[in-house]
Amino acid sequence: MSDNNTFRHNHPDDLPCHFGSLRVVGPADQEEIKYRRLSERNVDHLSSGATPAQQKPTQVVPHKQPILATNKEVKAAYQTNNWAKIKQIEGSAQRDLQPLYDIIKRDGKNAFSKVQDPTGKEFYMVWSSAGCIWSNTESMTEANDAQKSADPNTKYQAIAQFGTYSKGFSILGIHSYNFGLTTMIVQSVIAYILASVLSSFIAEGLGFLVANFAIRLTMAAAALGFEAFSFMLPAALIASVATCICFAIVFIGLMVLWNFLNRKYTIRCSVYNWSDDDWELSNHACVNAINPGTGSMSDQLGIKIPKMIKANEIIYPPGFNSIEALDSTCFYAILIYENLNTFMQGCDFVIQASWNHVGDGFTFGVSVPRFSDNKQIIINHPVNPHALLNDGPWTSYPQTLGIGFHGNTRITTTIDALNGANDNLYNVNVHINA
Repeated sequence: MSDNNTFRHNHPDDLPCHFGSLRVVGPADQEEIKYRRLSERNVDHLSSGATPAQQKPTQVVPHKQPILATNKEVKAAYQTNNWAKIKQIEGSAQRDLQPLYDIIKRDGKNAFSKVQDPTGKEFYMVWSSAGCIWSNTESMTEANDAQKSADPNTKYQAIAQFGTYSKGFSILGIHSYNFGLTTMIVQSVIAYILASVLSSFIAEGLGFLVANFAIRLTMAAAALGFEAFSFMLPAALIASVATCICFAIVFIGLMVLWNFLNRKYTIRCSVYNWSDDDWELSNHACVNAINPGTGSMSDQLGIKIPKMIKANEIIYPPGFNSIEALDSTCFYAILIYENLNTFMQGCDFVIQASWNHVGDGFTFGVSVPRFSDNKQIIINHPVNPHALLNDGPWTSYPQTLGIGFHGNTRITTTIDALNGANDNLYNVNVHINA
């Protein structure tokens, strides 16, 4: 908890602003001591006596890309590309959440406290009266045959979510990861490990390397005495995890986190799936552009954006009491592009999106040149992204482009400014079936 001279956070009196009957168990650093004692008593290769030879690496992979849950007012602003309203919404979210992000950047995992609901379910949160951020283990189950085949060392699967809620405009964002485990453990341990690792990425901002994700998970487990846990991230999922970490860092508009970037241009591209079909951002091509966290560019994206679900189908943390305010949902992906060389150069990218039917989809792109207006392109079928970069019908006007897809689905792409954006940060929203 904070003292009288600082921003008030993790105060029990503020819990009812977001949750029902939760009680505070204790701060994260005290809970870490308890986990170490737990691991010392566990005889299943989890004590500090484990050696590297005993480690059996298991995969950690994205379970779901971010899902946005909000109200009709916010949904309408995004779907109609009302940038003035969107920036008002993002400003409100920043006021609600920036103090919590600042505390996480300062204190890391120790910013969190463990909370417990009346059934005994425990997870980790940092909160104020205006917003909250949490790490919660949704479930832990025995691995099925398909999961064991893909990840031979796994015996159990733990789904852990990282979520953010801003009370001002009732905006909630959740994304989740699937942890392969060699043994069953207390669920709150996984929630703590995830909170610990994502706190370190939040502190780094967009200078992170996604290759460190599995390494840090392994180190966080070892710090608790669980040296036998060793996590790995499949190379094909690097871009997918990078988008999840970007979401954890910036949510929908924490603009102050961009200020450290020594870049001429940054483009934040958000793809929203309002449809009843699954979509995937399958591959892309770039000119002088790089995604934060990836280290080097690959044509492969492999980012799955599931179809819409109802607000009451989302798995919320125990006791979350603002469900009635959330009636609009969609999954989306956030991709951030920075120009690699900043001297007198902009950056361009083209992305191919695939429908759940093989060989079908659409292609879109954005060009942010140094000495002329920004341009866009969208085509209602798959096109080789490299070919479109070099020879496509790019246009600056209008700022919103739309296509029809299979007669029933409307797809639009829009950019908030053609030039002169504050801090050279441009926002691109792509809506599927808005």
